[in-house]
Amino acid sequence: MIKKLLQTVLIYLLLSISLTAFAQQKHRQGLFAGLPDELTLNGYIDTYIAYDNDKGSSPRQFTSIAPYRDEFRLNMAMIALRYSTDKLRGNIAVQFGDIPMLNWPQEPDEYLQYIQEANIGFSPSKNFWIDAGFFLTHIGGEGIIPKDNFFQSMTICTFYEPFFQGGIKFSYTGKKFYGGLYLLNGYNVFNDNNKNKSVGMQLGYKPNNKLEIIYNNILGNEMPSGIEGKTRFYNNLVVKLYPAKKLDVILCGDFCMQEKSSLSNADASASMYSGFVSARYRLMKKFSVAARVETFADKDAIFTPVVAINPASGLKADGITFGIEYNPQDNAYFRLESRYLIAGSDQKIFYESKNARAEVILSGGIGF
Repeated sequence: MIKKLLQTVLIYLLLSISLTAFAQQKHRQGLFAGLPDELTLNGYIDTYIAYDNDKGSSPRQFTSIAPYRDEFRLNMAMIALRYSTDKLRGNIAVQFGDIPMLNWPQEPDEYLQYIQEANIGFSPSKNFWIDAGFFLTHIGGEGIIPKDNFFQSMTICTFYEPFFQGGIKFSYTGKKFYGGLYLLNGYNVFNDNNKNKSVGMQLGYKPNNKLEIIYNNILGNEMPSGIEGKTRFYNNLVVKLYPAKKLDVILCGDFCMQEKSSLSNADASASMYSGFVSARYRLMKKFSVAARVETFADKDAIFTPVVAINPASGLKADGITFGIEYNPQDNAYFRLESRYLIAGSDQKIFYESKNARAEVILSGGIGF
């Protein structure tokens, strides 16, 4: 109890100091007097109210953003302090809200939910960096921070991807190509959950301002200590298209293989695939509309609970989402969106034994 209280007090002190520094940063006075220009401070707040007809589940199933229904709540409030020079860089970002409370580490490491990122890096040569610490994931076409996405909701594809990682990364950025190698504690963990490490890779190609192609992966044994090891190979491909001045498109596909995980044969490997296509069109300077279709198939329940049907299976689902966004200024937004999610016809996983769910989210956010 005392430990938890001290941790909470420390976080509030960090926020208070950071907010004071932010107010004085413009003229480098007060706490920032004499400090280098390479030190910057950023903040972000996102709030929401959500509704769906899956009333038997709280928080809402397959939802990491806007997870509670029928009440006004805080998705995320964060403050990030960043330092960057030609040879050294560092980041620390602290956070509060429903997103970190539900998706970051739980007991006995629940204090880690306040840390979004904490890392330090150095550059031994031009365009090459070595960074170590806690990071947001390199996997995915959507992220856990709502402002970085087209939508407030996230696909099931994204829901089962990692959100954060702890380890070391080696990265290089060229004119058209960039890449990274990762040595990680594991899949979606800060602290290691077994005696093994996972490895990952990112390869990116951006030939011009209209196309970007990114391949990511993670390979390792992700079973907790005390459970028989099973090697998992997770692959992620993201294509970002900007075919017209007002149109943005994202295509994302995931494919995962895991040994000794088939529901029909315990010695056989299992697989999962998922993906989505989303598009955003700017109607005018302050308004945009977006649409998204998604699919998810985890027949051997690598990630999802086993559905009690014959034969037993993991989740299979498809969805479609529509949304509208208003930007009163460049760093702020209000969003209204609707999503329809439908599971397999024999997978009655929602309220009153239905296989479909409808949802609506109203949200607003600002970055500073």
